[in-house]
Amino acid sequence: MITLSFVQVFFFSLGISPWVWGAIRNPVFATALAANIAAVAAGQDPVYIVTYETMFAIALITMGGQGSPLPLNVLMLRSKSKRLRALGRVCIGPTIFNISEPLMYGAPVVFTPMLMLPMWICGIVGPIIVWCAMRFGLLNIPSISLQVGQIPAPISTVLVTQDWRGVIWFVVLFAVYMAIWYPFWKVYEKQEVEKEKEKLENHGE
Repeated sequence: MITLSFVQVFFFSLGISPWVWGAIRNPVFATALAANIAAVAAGQDPVYIVTYETMFAIALITMGGQGSPLPLNVLMLRSKSKRLRALGRVCIGPTIFNISEPLMYGAPVVFTPMLMLPMWICGIVGPIIVWCAMRFGLLNIPSISLQVGQIPAPISTVLVTQDWRGVIWFVVLFAVYMAIWYPFWKVYEKQEVEKEKEKLENHGE
């Protein structure tokens, strides 16, 4: 689960869409979900965590899109940089619906080391937390087929897991992702503000 998440996040930060990996991951996801559905139909509990619904549809590992950039977008809304603040306002709509391409290529996160690193960390930490929550019975393992990743969390989280605790885990993971993004964001924002000041001074001359 960690490998599937990290590989997609890593290559996405290099500009390669996560959808490239569909042929590899989808058979794994489909087999696991089919087993979960069969288990529930037989009166048993679902046991397979690594499904499309867990990785994408509940929008906990992909909060705002691959790499969980929703907290980053929220930070951009109040940025001291005019460019980043404007981008944050443009991108927040798609990001809420877990579509991260405008932010990834617009900020940009792609090929920006200061933003790539926290994205990689989120791609590892998120799956670990979600896996532990499901494995220890703190969040239901998905057992329904809903392969749509554009439903905003925590609506999608509760809908797919059929578990109100999904709201709690959304809040927890948002806070975790925010803590990961924040220090890197502040350094990047400072660099952008300095560039804008330098550009303004040069125009003034």
